[in-house]
Amino acid sequence: MNDVVMATCRQEVTVLLSLDISAAFDTVVHSVLLDRALNDFAIDGVALAWLRSFVTGRTQYVGVGVSRSEVVACLSGVPQGSVLGLLLFAMYTSPISNVVSAHGLSHNQYADDTTIYTTLQPGSSTFAAMSDCIDDVAVTSSY
Repeated sequence: MNDVVMATCRQEVTVLLSLDISAAFDTVVHSVLLDRALNDFAIDGVALAWLRSFVTGRTQYVGVGVSRSEVVACLSGVPQGSVLGLLLFAMYTSPISNVVSAHGLSHNQYADDTTIYTTLQPGSSTFAAMSDCIDDVAVTSSY
């Protein structure tokens, strides 16, 4: 919010785009998360093995009253509401920061909410950087 207020004080216009990733925590691909943990965050050895055991081999079912569905394997996703869920999701989505910065835009991320924004001089109607950035974020988010 401070960035918007400061831009207003400079008599600039703020262009803001809020992204909502549908079922975000369920879409985490375990192999990509573990690769990112190793290569981007230098988590290795026992710690990486522990993370692997935390996200893989999980099952789930739906229960209503005394009835239960069949148990199925969770082949993707991180446990929502867990202590590590938010941190693991942030690690998984961390490349978005590099993409946004490469386009010269600003952003904020919290859990599955991402806000991308920039300021423009009044009368400027070029949204090319924002449009190109969104295209690149979509490509980055697809793996």
